Amino acid sequence: MRNDTNRFWTLRRKGFVLLSLLLLTLGVAFGALNHWNLRTQFKNQQAVRNAALRTEFKELIERSADRLQRLGVVLASLGRLDRFITAPRENQTAARLQGFFSSVRYELDVERIELFDAAGNSVLSWSSSMANAVPQDRLQDVLSRVLETEQPMTILTCQPGCSLHAFVPLLSAGRNVGILSLSQMITDLVLDFSAGAGTAVAILVASPGTGEKVLEAWGLRVAALSNPQQLEPFLRNLAEHYPGPDMLTADQWLEWKKKKFTVYASPLNDILAGGETGQLMFIVDASASAAALDQANRDALVVVGMSLAIAEVLLLVLLHAPLRRIQHLASTLPLLAHGNYHKVNERLKTLSRLVEWKDEIDILYATSIRLAHQIEEHQNTLAAERDFIQGLLDNAQVLILTQTRDGRIRTVNELTSQILGRPGETLKNARFVELIEIDNETSDIARNLEKLFSNLLHRLEHESVLTCCDGTKRHIVWVHTRLGLEQENGIAVLSIGLDATERVQAESRIRWLANHDSLTGLHNRLWFKDELERSFAEAERNGTPAALLLFDLDHFKDVNDSSGHAAGDALLCLLANELQARARKSDVLARLGGDEFAVLMTGTDRSGAEYFAQDLNQRLTEKPFRFGDRSYRISASIGIALIPEHGKDVEELMANADAAMYQAKKAGRGRWHLFSHSGEERAQISHRAYWRNVIAQSLDQKRLFFHYQPVVDVATGLVAYHEALLRLKLDDGRIVLPGEYMDVILRSDLMSAIDSYVTREAIEILGKVRSARLSINLSAAALTDPGWAEPLKQAARDGVLAPERLLLEITETAAIADLEAARRIMDELTDIGFGFAMDDFGAGFASFHYLRHLPIKHVKIDRSFISRLANDDDDKVFVSALTTLAHGYRQKIVAEGVENAQTLIRLRELGVDLVQGFFIGRPDRRLKPATMSVIDLPLVGS
Repeated sequence: MRNDTNRFWTLRRKGFVLLSLLLLTLGVAFGALNHWNLRTQFKNQQAVRNAALRTEFKELIERSADRLQRLGVVLASLGRLDRFITAPRENQTAARLQGFFSSVRYELDVERIELFDAAGNSVLSWSSSMANAVPQDRLQDVLSRVLETEQPMTILTCQPGCSLHAFVPLLSAGRNVGILSLSQMITDLVLDFSAGAGTAVAILVASPGTGEKVLEAWGLRVAALSNPQQLEPFLRNLAEHYPGPDMLTADQWLEWKKKKFTVYASPLNDILAGGETGQLMFIVDASASAAALDQANRDALVVVGMSLAIAEVLLLVLLHAPLRRIQHLASTLPLLAHGNYHKVNERLKTLSRLVEWKDEIDILYATSIRLAHQIEEHQNTLAAERDFIQGLLDNAQVLILTQTRDGRIRTVNELTSQILGRPGETLKNARFVELIEIDNETSDIARNLEKLFSNLLHRLEHESVLTCCDGTKRHIVWVHTRLGLEQENGIAVLSIGLDATERVQAESRIRWLANHDSLTGLHNRLWFKDELERSFAEAERNGTPAALLLFDLDHFKDVNDSSGHAAGDALLCLLANELQARARKSDVLARLGGDEFAVLMTGTDRSGAEYFAQDLNQRLTEKPFRFGDRSYRISASIGIALIPEHGKDVEELMANADAAMYQAKKAGRGRWHLFSHSGEERAQISHRAYWRNVIAQSLDQKRLFFHYQPVVDVATGLVAYHEALLRLKLDDGRIVLPGEYMDVILRSDLMSAIDSYVTREAIEILGKVRSARLSINLSAAALTDPGWAEPLKQAARDGVLAPERLLLEITETAAIADLEAARRIMDELTDIGFGFAMDDFGAGFASFHYLRHLPIKHVKIDRSFISRLANDDDDKVFVSALTTLAHGYRQKIVAEGVENAQTLIRLRELGVDLVQGFFIGRPDRRLKPATMSVIDLPLVGS
């Protein structure tokens, strides 16, 4: 056992540390939140104050500008200045105006008065020693604008001090005869505002000046500043550390000589438009506010700290008694591991409390006492249980063994010893990989086992061959599971093997049937079509000639009807043997279905194909077929199409060979016919074109409709769902079944349109009849076109259709045509909730591989295996095998073509789930209720 060297911490110590950390975290969070809240309040107050300062200063400047303008109007009226400009100028009048201006200056606080005529020339001026003049370029611009608009105008200049200049137009007899200019220094205004608002004011302008206070980093000079002795160095310090005044925000503290200031800057143009370019700055000493904020934070931290300390002490006091009892319980329970049950009971009872109000610890004490009694009782039965488990393992019909971490066998059950013919003791320490056969194809099994033993894998499944004691080979499905911890006896892996020999043999048989006809042993239609496509492509690429021969037996139906199906099967086998005897090794032979056969002769021209057909018919004619006491003369109608002359693709080639075979049969049977583009062949082509047009028009005019045939649950006799069978109504009122035109459609591009039509109709019907459940038939095209499934997905998303109400039927050849594409589309629809059924299963002998890897819910056995089921033991074996395989993968079996009670009874005995056929119910235009009972008596008591 591994020693635990970790240090022991009591719950009391852990509780103290964790509670301290928790309370400290809460305290820090509260302090940070309080600091953030106070800081936010301070910033908001600063923003409100700075906005108020700007508004008050702007109003002060605007009032001063308005005062100068109104004063100019009054002076112009009292001094009759318009006459002075228009009348001849006399020294006496000028002297009188000079005296008038001097009195105005002292009484109205005007530093400069100047009179201009209509041409912008100075007529008369008066100024004090401190007055600032407007720069000449600015002056001419302002005079022109006032003369043009005849409206007063005020500007701000700082040359070098800051002054307000008001320009008032002089009107005489309705025309502008001159301009009166009044100037006022704003130094006093700045000082009064600074004293009243409790804030320093600085005006920084961009105009140059000589000997002025210049902030070179900002390109500005100080035109006006309250308290310059203190604040001028402060401004220079700001200019060194900030790129410009606009980088200063009102919510930041600027430290200077152990004080904290807030600065708010605003463009001068926002205060008075048309004046100097620069900045107006408000500088507030915020040291007292900052100190108050710091003090509030300190007070909050003190309160939080005291509260946390008190809370921690109270929690420790409250937890002292429960922790003491838990400590006692923790020191008592380990005695259970050593079997000291009596001592455990004594110690637990000493601290058990007989109180009315129990808590969780009291319940834990009581539970521990009961647990000690139960463990003591169960300890006496462990030996018997171990013996029972060992007996169960020995009698289990699966191979069970355990392995160590290096892959050596530790224990085996009885069945493993019996199959290997070796006692369990002799298998101990043997390597598992030495018992199974490993070749190049299964070499990855050894590598994966190494990963399992190295703990890189936790679970491994594989199949392998095991040699029994009698030399036979058995296929075993192994499941290896890595145990969580290595046991004391070294066991690290549990291996369970299931004998799958019968299943592997069945799979091998079905894989062979996927490409072959079970009756004749020839290739089937699907495999033959693939070979035909390959030969057709090679003929187009290399010019290699080839010939396709399609033929069926003449009067085959007469043989079946007169001597039974056994005779028909014997005749088919006779023809297959004859074909194999007459054909070359390079020829491809196939039974396409029924009595229809095909031969692909590669490297053969017209003469070779015609010779083969003639020779075959002659051989059949010379060799009568005998079955029982009857004898039949046999022959075949053979159609020949040359590759690539008689078709631009495989579909057209098959159709033309079929047309040639029809011509041979029409000519008297026992003949062959080479396809040509004249005569009856053209009629056949016209026939195909006719059906293409009929189907295209029927899709546009919605003349395709459903007949519904019930599919019944064998166990209950109730209708499980209805299969929607497609029907076509022609212009003359005749109803046509798909078999009459489907061969033509399968060779055209209309199949996808029919699939879409069928899907939309099913969705519409299920939307109207909420109790109905349907199945619809799809072609191979539907499984390679992702766009086909969009209406189904949209109907499910919109709630129009519950997916479980619609079953999608596909033929096995449609699924195999493009397995990957089919699986992607089927998986996507299955995830939504739709189900799939494999139709006509067994007709093409699809591999068991497809049933295992495609999301199939229903498997429909082809009617050819059902029609003779009551009297044919071979069909019974085949149906039983398919039913067992499908049930193994949780799939339901549907038998179609049930036409009598004996067949129905036999199907129930074989475990078939659902049945369909004329005996159950014929297709009908009406959709019957899904809950009605269709069959009853034949199943009861069978």
